[in-house]
Amino acid sequence: MSDIKIPKLEDCPKGFPRLACFLDSDDAFMVYKRFGISFSRLLLYKQDEIREIEATLNAMDQTDDNAESRSYLMSRTEDVQRDPESIPGWWRGSRPQLMQVLEKKILEYSELLLKNGQLKGLDKPSYRDYRSVLRYMEKDGGQLFQEEMSWIYEKEDLVSLRPGREHAWLDGILERILRLFRGRIVRVNLPQPCQEYLIG
Repeated sequence: MSDIKIPKLEDCPKGFPRLACFLDSDDAFMVYKRFGISFSRLLLYKQDEIREIEATLNAMDQTDDNAESRSYLMSRTEDVQRDPESIPGWWRGSRPQLMQVLEKKILEYSELLLKNGQLKGLDKPSYRDYRSVLRYMEKDGGQLFQEEMSWIYEKEDLVSLRPGREHAWLDGILERILRLFRGRIVRVNLPQPCQEYLIG
């Protein structure tokens, strides 16, 4: 039977490969950037695109709100089969075409909004977990260029994928107790050499 292979930091090239191995080595180290402001920028941009489409759609409806063309508002089939010659030039397309564009934009916006909500719902890393990752990235200088590692200093925009964060305070106490007994009765179950980066 083949031996179980466990990735080791020293086997990974320095830089992103080794950092990725470190972050994946323990739940406490799974700290990543949420890009909250970028999400907000994208949402605001798409939100305004939809506002513009809605304004155009409302203007179309107002144009057709008369005895001659009201049937296009009362029947989707008639609106779809409408003679292109009867469409005002400023519309730049038919109402069904605009509805397709609106659907696409709405779905893009909704997906982005829900994803942002999911990320926003993730817990922030505990002080202990954050300091552990920061300590590794700073202590092992040369892992990443300064610009590439600048994200770790944006603490308010970081999230943790560590499960069970509601009992994080208890984890910290247990971890400290286990560290006291290391080498005697029990050991902290972390791959070497990751243990040294845990903040007590």
